[in-house]
Amino acid sequence: MNLVFVINSLVGGGAEHHLLNLARDMVARDYKVWVIVLKRNIHSRAHSLHQAFIEAEVDIIYLRSYVMSDVGRWFSLARLIHKLRPDIIHSHLPRSDLAASIIKLIFPDIYWISTIHDTYTKDKYSGHWIFPFLSRNWHRADKLIVVSKYVQKWVIEKLKVSQEKTRVIYHGVSLYEILDSIEKNNGEPLHIGCLARFEKRKGIETLVRAMPEVIKIFPSVQLLLAGSDPTNYSYTIKILVRKLRLEANVKIIGYRIRPLEFLNNLDVFAFASSSEGFGIVLIEAMSVRCPVVASDIYPINYIVQHEITGLLVEAGNHHAFAQGLIELLGDTEKRRRMGDAGHQRCVDEFSLEKSLNRVQELYIEMISTEHNHR
Repeated sequence: MNLVFVINSLVGGGAEHHLLNLARDMVARDYKVWVIVLKRNIHSRAHSLHQAFIEAEVDIIYLRSYVMSDVGRWFSLARLIHKLRPDIIHSHLPRSDLAASIIKLIFPDIYWISTIHDTYTKDKYSGHWIFPFLSRNWHRADKLIVVSKYVQKWVIEKLKVSQEKTRVIYHGVSLYEILDSIEKNNGEPLHIGCLARFEKRKGIETLVRAMPEVIKIFPSVQLLLAGSDPTNYSYTIKILVRKLRLEANVKIIGYRIRPLEFLNNLDVFAFASSSEGFGIVLIEAMSVRCPVVASDIYPINYIVQHEITGLLVEAGNHHAFAQGLIELLGDTEKRRRMGDAGHQRCVDEFSLEKSLNRVQELYIEMISTEHNHR
């Protein structure tokens, strides 16, 4: 099987990490895989996954544009697809979906699958206004993979796509990447951590505002804020930290090349996001037996089971987050019990192997003449 993946860039975000896992797995299954990237340049504060794709033995092709930026890339992509003639084109993120929809128009016999990683609403996507005008482009797709039922509902309502054209496939996390040599933090100070892109909707300000209450009970506790910062939003967080005089207890530590190692050394993972398509970092935390305090919104409250794998509290309410953090920090046995339950939930529901197998099954289904009569 010949597969072409199309993505905007190789910046180290959730969709890009998912594609890395997917491409690596398909190479291991002896499929021919190309990853076509619309833009080579990424922001200087963002981390590139280029080398990781190379190490996965994936062929990377960066499109060149000779005229009119994106339009020029569409021409380049069309010439490339004519040369490669893949069985399936699988696109990720809206700009790549638009390019793939144009290719589908030119080459209708090539199957096109798009993964919709999130609900692209005003609070998280600057180009949200285009969807009413371009929504019919997604109708050309042979299948839309959606990462949660929440995203599926948005796709059906906003893109006007039939439910039959969608397939819910949750993201997964590898349960074999955890290094046995890494030991949990069992001493002082206690560590709360958040791993998220620095942007307003991730609720990082909520966590910072919760810290004065937490410090009253646990004076030496540390809140570690990790993640990429493509828009310099961390500057806003630094101002808030100084305003609340939390410099000794709140640390901004930037992008983590090995996120599981970071998560493995936390006592509690805190995630105050106000909107998520899935929230893969939650299952990453659970996979290393880290209990969670998170916003009580869907799909977070599907991934995290309240009082079993973590605590769910009101989104945006820093007092509620403070109380949840205090409860877990003060109960070592509860943290251990929730951590074990979270790991088992990953085994049962969110293993990377299961997720990738379901994608491969869809590929086989798409190209099988038994399931397709054209």
